[in-house]
Amino acid sequence: MYFVIFGTDKPGTGQQRQDTLDDVVSYVRDRPGHPDVTVHCSGPTLDAGGTINGTLYVIEAPSLEAAQAFLADNPLQKMGLLEDASVRQLDWKTGRPD
Repeated sequence: MYFVIFGTDKPGTGQQRQDTLDDVVSYVRDRPGHPDVTVHCSGPTLDAGGTINGTLYVIEAPSLEAAQAFLADNPLQKMGLLEDASVRQLDWKTGRPD
């Protein structure tokens, strides 16, 4: 099953987020504790001025619970840098990976 994870940064956490970048990249690449999750694409979202204001992931996971657990272990979530985060199942129609 495919899922989209949307996260919005808490205001004023830009420097903390920047300091966490290497940890986030490692987490997404290695997925420790989540070998059943595949990350198809991910990256920060930007405001109109080009400043990071959130995050987006498109993942494949065996269940909603597995996708939620992947989000819960994300360094941004664990450090409390996300004001809001949600997981939605995606019915991928175009551009789906093989």
